[in-house]
Amino acid sequence: FWEQAQSQCAQQAVDVPTAIENITGGQMPARVRDLFESVFHAADVRAVECPVKMGGSADLDLLYWIAEFLQAERVFETGVAYGWSSLALLLSIQKRPDSILVSTDMPYPCLDNDRYVGCAVPEHLRAHWNMINLADRQGIPLGLRDMPWIDMCHYDSDKSYDGRMWAYPRLWKSLKRGGIFMSDDVGDNLAFFDFARLLHLSPIVVTSEGRYAGILVKP
Repeated sequence: FWEQAQSQCAQQAVDVPTAIENITGGQMPARVRDLFESVFHAADVRAVECPVKMGGSADLDLLYWIAEFLQAERVFETGVAYGWSSLALLLSIQKRPDSILVSTDMPYPCLDNDRYVGCAVPEHLRAHWNMINLADRQGIPLGLRDMPWIDMCHYDSDKSYDGRMWAYPRLWKSLKRGGIFMSDDVGDNLAFFDFARLLHLSPIVVTSEGRYAGILVKP
């Protein structure tokens, strides 16, 4: 089903600035790296010095400006690795008192990478961060237990069809009306498009650096 998913993504995809404009009604004001240049420079150094090779980042501009548009206070993400997406989200939500980002991430087997997960995130942002080092089927229910609702969700963990179709409905149920659900790598299989069909919603598909992300807005 990879070919079908790739074809569907290619037919629907828009670039990041267009997606931000479609969601927020305005143009992207600036790149998040330009807004927080010193923060990202320090994060780049920590990532380069990390002895464990981990996964790449999502589109940080998309995450940051969606969080800004929603004025998000409760955000949930799955999959952390170096913590680039966590960093972008935290740079937005830290402006709002009592905001929280809950992240789940399963440590890489046999690599002893627990201590390095999220290394891009500086200490001064961690007061707004709850990191759960568990796989989706344990971490997602645990993370949602104390969050009656979430403004925004970013899914970037188990990329299998079954894994997505297990996690998506649970995260969606906690998303408040008007909230935004984003999933990375939706061109891997048809799970995201099947889920959107079950909800009778038209997704936004975003292309960036040869990858596809999918976005759903909860009515």
